[in-house]
Amino acid sequence: MIVEDNAFLGSRSIVVEGVIIEEGAVLGANTVITGSTSIIDVTGPTPVITKGRVPRRSVVIPGTWPKAFPAGTYQVPCALIIGRRKESTNLKTSLEDALRENDVAV
Repeated sequence: MIVEDNAFLGSRSIVVEGVIIEEGAVLGANTVITGSTSIIDVTGPTPVITKGRVPRRSVVIPGTWPKAFPAGTYQVPCALIIGRRKESTNLKTSLEDALRENDVAV
């Protein structure tokens, strides 16, 4: 697992071996990314599906998508890229940076 600079992982996010979270990416709370998790960019007119890498400055939330099995179609976990990181996100994470720099536990 590689988490590049200025990435932000929301509470209870899980990132495992074989995954790269690129610089400045934001994972929303409860987002799970494994090497086999489908990462679906839904910001364009058609979905773009990748695995193993969250692109730079992407904002990602947990989601599900339908997958057909012999016994029927079921919702399986995925990660949805819903946009790009904005300046307002940087302001929210700056408090966390200040607490770390001053060694303040919360």
